[in-house]
Amino acid sequence: MKENERVFDRVMFQEIAIGSARCRVVDLAFAACVLVLALLVRICLLPIESADYYGFLKPWMDQIREKGGFVSLGVEISNYTSPYMYIMCLLSYFDSDLVGLKAVSILFDYAAALTVLMIVYRLTGSVRRGILGMTFLLFSPAVIIDGAYWAQCDIIYCTFILLALYGFFRKNSTFCLVFVGVSFAFKLQALFIVPFLLIMWAKRRTILLRHFLWVPVIYVLSAVPAWLMGRGFWDLMTIYFRQSGMYPWGTLAYPNMYAFLDEVMTTTHHAAELSGSGMVLTVMLLGGIAYFVYTKKVRLTDKFVVSLALLTVSVTVYTLPHMHDRYGFLIDLLALLYAMLDVRKLWLYFGFSLVSVITFMPYLIAVDIVPIQYTAIGLLALILLVGYDVYRQACELSEPQEEPCPEEPQEESCPEEPQEESCLEEIQEEACLEEPQEESCLEEIQEGPYLEEIQEEPCLEEIQEEPCPEETQEESCPEETQENEITEPGPSPSGASGAFPTPGSLDSRR
Repeated sequence: MKENERVFDRVMFQEIAIGSARCRVVDLAFAACVLVLALLVRICLLPIESADYYGFLKPWMDQIREKGGFVSLGVEISNYTSPYMYIMCLLSYFDSDLVGLKAVSILFDYAAALTVLMIVYRLTGSVRRGILGMTFLLFSPAVIIDGAYWAQCDIIYCTFILLALYGFFRKNSTFCLVFVGVSFAFKLQALFIVPFLLIMWAKRRTILLRHFLWVPVIYVLSAVPAWLMGRGFWDLMTIYFRQSGMYPWGTLAYPNMYAFLDEVMTTTHHAAELSGSGMVLTVMLLGGIAYFVYTKKVRLTDKFVVSLALLTVSVTVYTLPHMHDRYGFLIDLLALLYAMLDVRKLWLYFGFSLVSVITFMPYLIAVDIVPIQYTAIGLLALILLVGYDVYRQACELSEPQEEPCPEEPQEESCPEEPQEESCLEEIQEEACLEEPQEESCLEEIQEGPYLEEIQEEPCLEEIQEEPCPEETQEESCPEETQENEITEPGPSPSGASGAFPTPGSLDSRR
């Protein structure tokens, strides 16, 4: 312990282990404060009754209570699917419908926050970064408004999508698709994540195609209790089809591309025609993204995967028709994961959250803070920035292509043969030209009358036939060159007049 260190400081910075994670006491204390303060914020908003509560939720709860709670599952009361109706039936046995409905959403707020913490910790290995992600979710204006203020339940299906992503990063395809199925059982918007999962299947990252069967299987299983209570099976299976035909407008106050054409709720010009072309455009854009990622040899890092998930979901919501004002909720949560993996992108998360809050206001307080067309331009800019980041990452992470480059044919074509020829030339040049005595020797040989007999000498044969300059110069040539060295007339050590033969000497040899 240091001299000036307080006991309080030593305790706060003490490291503790929670499973495989290690963190400090001060980190846990901060997380506990966040959890408590986030709950206090939501408790303050519990008395607020939104228009959705007055117009839909409260009448549904009254009918459920009148028909005997769970017994009411045998008849159609709302346009919600069976899982959320089970929750509403359970809440009908308590006194306050408003507090009960909001409490369910608040409970899933915390479940989503803990899931974000687990995902961020798994991807970064940092507990502090995970706690930061949890904090941003719990204090996100869009999350607080949707549940504690509005009494909506979008956080439920989004929580299961986050759990599916957690299973994805654990490389567990079954875990991932099971939770996608649970999410789909609550809300049709769970399908927004499917294009991303299909791309991951194409790239052989975690997802197996047969596991997509879990999505319809779980939806059917979720409807079995209501079917047993007397509701028609076909009626339960076609809820989403009836929902999709309820609203004819291009957009229900969501700032997507239909806002530019004034196909906003309460005004229709060519909504039916534009809806069909808009769905084709959605398929085309998502197919283009899939084609780019599939054909490019990209190393799928966690950051790239999260960026791609955010891009595909945001493109889907921006181009599909009949989007409600709350359908960008999943985009905000994915943008949070995107920012936690790269804190330099945190401002993009704030941008997506701001778009959501501005989009909520016309319905909640009947005030258009910003015209929907301007908000649509801002959202488009954010999506384009994410798209550019995905493209940049793909280029940086792409593996080198194996296509032949223009220089390779020169390297592959046998450059050795020309070098061998030059090597032979160098052999001849080094053997004869470097030593003036050998050059004069060869010249006299060529001029001499007895060329045929002289060419039989081993030195010339080895010089012409040996391919390697080193062996020729170092071993054979120098020795024989000395033997054939041309000297001036005079007595030699052996008594001969010279080493190089003359015509007279050749006659005497014969």
